[in-house]
Amino acid sequence: MRKNLSSTLFASLVLLADVAAAQPAARKVAPPPPQPEKQIRFPAFEEKTLANGLRVIAIEQHETPTVSAQLIVPAGKVYEPAGKAGLASATAELITQGTQGRSAQEIASAIDSVGGSLSATGGSDGSLVAVRVTSDQLDLGLGLLADVVLKPSFPQEEIERWRSQTLNGLQIQQNDPGYLADVAFQRAVYGAHPYGQPSSGTPESVRGVTRDDLVAFHQGHYIPNGAFLAIVGDIRPADAFARAERAFGAWKKGAEPKAPAVQASTQGRRIIVVDKPDAVQTQVRVGGLTIPYKDPALFASEVYNSVAGGGSNARLYEEVRGKRGLSYGAYSDIDQRHLAGSFMALTSTKTESTVEALEQVLGVLSTLAQTPVPAEELAARKTYITGAFPLEIETPEGIAAEVLEAMFHGLDRSFLETYRDRLQAVTAAELQTFARRLDSRSSTVVLVGKASDFAGELGKKYGKFETIPAAELDLLQADLRRPKEQTTAAPASDADRARARELLGRAREAMGGKAFVEQRSQVSKGTGTLFAPGMPQPLPVQSVAVYEVFPAKTRTELSLPMGQMVQVFDGQNGWVSMAGQIQDMTQQMSQDQYYGLNMLRRFDQTGYEVRPLADAEVNGKKVQVAAVSDAQGHTTRFSIDPESHLVVKTAYDAPGGASETVYTDYRPVHGVQVAHTVTVLQNGTPMVELKASEVQVDAAVDEALFKKPAS
Repeated sequence: MRKNLSSTLFASLVLLADVAAAQPAARKVAPPPPQPEKQIRFPAFEEKTLANGLRVIAIEQHETPTVSAQLIVPAGKVYEPAGKAGLASATAELITQGTQGRSAQEIASAIDSVGGSLSATGGSDGSLVAVRVTSDQLDLGLGLLADVVLKPSFPQEEIERWRSQTLNGLQIQQNDPGYLADVAFQRAVYGAHPYGQPSSGTPESVRGVTRDDLVAFHQGHYIPNGAFLAIVGDIRPADAFARAERAFGAWKKGAEPKAPAVQASTQGRRIIVVDKPDAVQTQVRVGGLTIPYKDPALFASEVYNSVAGGGSNARLYEEVRGKRGLSYGAYSDIDQRHLAGSFMALTSTKTESTVEALEQVLGVLSTLAQTPVPAEELAARKTYITGAFPLEIETPEGIAAEVLEAMFHGLDRSFLETYRDRLQAVTAAELQTFARRLDSRSSTVVLVGKASDFAGELGKKYGKFETIPAAELDLLQADLRRPKEQTTAAPASDADRARARELLGRAREAMGGKAFVEQRSQVSKGTGTLFAPGMPQPLPVQSVAVYEVFPAKTRTELSLPMGQMVQVFDGQNGWVSMAGQIQDMTQQMSQDQYYGLNMLRRFDQTGYEVRPLADAEVNGKKVQVAAVSDAQGHTTRFSIDPESHLVVKTAYDAPGGASETVYTDYRPVHGVQVAHTVTVLQNGTPMVELKASEVQVDAAVDEALFKKPAS
């Protein structure tokens, strides 16, 4: 299919969503009145503490013949040493990849053979290890759970596999404006505290994790005292306690770890601009520190979050999206942690509306602090939250998760049994009191976008702000700034460059060699599936036609249920048209010629730099990776099949975010290998999959196809 479906397709899909939203709607029918809230009793549970300090909770539930066992240990990122961001999540991931008696393959085979599941996840305060099996296989399940928790071996080959996969993911995330906004906000809010570190780490911290680090973290934090084990399902409590004793009774106590205190900032509002010159949108984050999990205001905080941004009926969405059309969504999130949580309002907007969108977000939060929420609105948002609670405890896993979260944070069964009643009891005054603790005049603001286009207006409106170039952003530093001596990456060695050139040379030959390099045009036709923002379901592409004249002209025609969408770049100007609407895309589309397979054609020309990257995986298969950069810094990462030497993925960071294109089903066409299935992802999210049924190489293409229609 097409050589390089551009990242600008995202903007085209945004237009599509607006057009679809403008289509005549079906006659609205008034929804039925809400039913009275059902009385829900949290399941009764029994508890026993083993001699080593492990607290075991048993909940009997016989609806299905399954048992879920979940163990939480004091091994969250709050305990990570300085410079070791990602260590908690790495330890959790790797304990299931080999023990003193089983290899990773043997662990996976054992749990798969009984149709069960085994997982481990690192969190902010603790790490969770869980197993689910049928009740007749509980001994095997608990045995595996105990084995990975007590006796992980951390094989070096599995560590390197983790490192390679994590670095590959971070390469994309580090250039995703949304990700940068999220993690920069957390670092700004928490300062030097470990809560502010990215959960997956940074490229620097991931490269620095050693087996000794993993072993030490495991020994210091995977301990029974301070840990909780919930066994829920088709089992009697006495039996659950006996099996827990057999599996974990020999687990030795350790010294209980102590987390550093969170220091609240005393300064007023802080505005941080992460300057990303290639961005066409601005990511907006606003918020600050909140309360510890055990604070009685926890219930008010949940209602506040629901009113502020808990969905498309909440205030942020209504003000930013509904009334002003500044974004395709505006929401909020409250992260509840043991020592101190955080609240974050989030949206994204066009660069030119950055300051207006920020003003609206701050306005919503300010209003909540100044004016009580009307009774009808407050009741609706509380009902929304309490209505979701029964769904959260429908399964053994859900019940276990709720019990563990509460007890791990020092709360008891009364917290769970009265949860809905206490939410319903939150008053407008209590919500306003909580809102004032998050006064928008002292909040943290993070903006990630093209600073030159909004800095002047931002300064006039809000005064002083900080600017950090994206290339100098360091998420390991409390001030977010990379030390000056680290701002430039070490250049690749001659041997590195030679290795990358050899890899790319083999790939170019496999793609067709001279025929590939000198290819003049390509016409592809077929069908596909489109994943449009704002659409509840994927859209079938009834037909697609892609016309390309190399190096830069391209026209894509998509026949969709609501009409035809056409995206064109004539070498200088770009546009998208649908349903009579034409939207200029020149700024976005003009960049695409500098990325993708075009770079493979000219990587050995003057002005281009190449370097090898860590091996990675694409669709479960190991690939070799090399990067090509031009003199302006445009960089494409090529993932290459080590057997066929064909390119299986290109990845690059362009306006709009991180773009990936995955190529499969290669077939020879006129001396060139052409992928007949192409999948495009934007910031890790699938956008479109196209399947070619007909491809022509070097066929004549009518120049009239690239002429812009009259507006």
